[in-house]
Amino acid sequence: MRATFKLLPLLGAVLLPLPCFAGASTVSPAVGKYLLQAESALKARNYPAALRAVDQAGATGHLSDYESVVTAQLRGQAAAGAGNYQLAATSYQVVLASSLTPASERLPLTQAVAGFYDHTGNYPQTIAWVNKYVAAGGQDAQTRALAAQAEYAQGHYAAAAQDIAHEQKALGRLPEAELQLEASAAQKAGDSQGYFQALQSLLQAYPNATYWNAAIALVQDQPGFPDQLTLDVYRLREATGTLNVAADYEDYAERAILAGQAAEAKRVLDAGFAKGVLTAQTDAGHAARLQALAAKQASVTQASTAPASVLDQAIAAGRGFDKVPGYAEGSLDTPQAALARLWVIVAL
Repeated sequence: MRATFKLLPLLGAVLLPLPCFAGASTVSPAVGKYLLQAESALKARNYPAALRAVDQAGATGHLSDYESVVTAQLRGQAAAGAGNYQLAATSYQVVLASSLTPASERLPLTQAVAGFYDHTGNYPQTIAWVNKYVAAGGQDAQTRALAAQAEYAQGHYAAAAQDIAHEQKALGRLPEAELQLEASAAQKAGDSQGYFQALQSLLQAYPNATYWNAAIALVQDQPGFPDQLTLDVYRLREATGTLNVAADYEDYAERAILAGQAAEAKRVLDAGFAKGVLTAQTDAGHAARLQALAAKQASVTQASTAPASVLDQAIAAGRGFDKVPGYAEGSLDTPQAALARLWVIVAL
């Protein structure tokens, strides 16, 4: 006579979910004895004992299809708990291969296999199973990110950056760590445009001085960066709170004075002194003398309107005028828009 056997509810010790098969099925007494022992051991988080029990169940002889699936399921649970992720992955694949596994459980099983292969450091299999998970409609951002991480770990930087770009398109806002990985991958791949776009994504979602410094440095480091745009770079640094070096305050002010913007130079120097970045002793008193000069020139400036910036003149001269997003709409009043405008000019 065959005994009735039904899987117990999922155990809290299991690292990743496994399917609970609907209804009950018959299991031979010899096999059922060991499977019940395995379940009991799993409840106690005694994973080595659970693995021994499922091995004993398998050694009883020929297993029915149902017995094979239940045995594989419990083996996968026990292996996961024991940290034997390779065995857990192959066990879960046995469950996936069975027609007895409900369709509703196939996606979490596929997700689990991808995670197990990531734990083992088997990057090609990680990528393959993440792709299966995505193809099946999986939306978990952390799981989908495993493919990019695996590509990056193998030195496939362009592929990693592309994977994350696809994730961003599919899921929208991504975790900061994933966008950081995209930026690093693009940088290592030598893709300046991709690196800039990744920094733009970081600035949009997680703005801070570190990302602003990286993005501005990328613009200035482009081959042939025109010196006449340096004044606009200083303006961008001021707007983003990354102007914090005394020499930069002085250079900014000098360039503004030469551009006929004495009032701007005075304002910047006044801010530098107010913050304590500049003092009467800075550069042997040069900053203080520069402040006095800016104040004197600003007091006699009668211009009613500020002239177009060098940046605007460069765009009007044809260096990307029609390619700058938002320019025609007049929406370039944000630091990020100004950064994009600078990039278009220097990256052409």
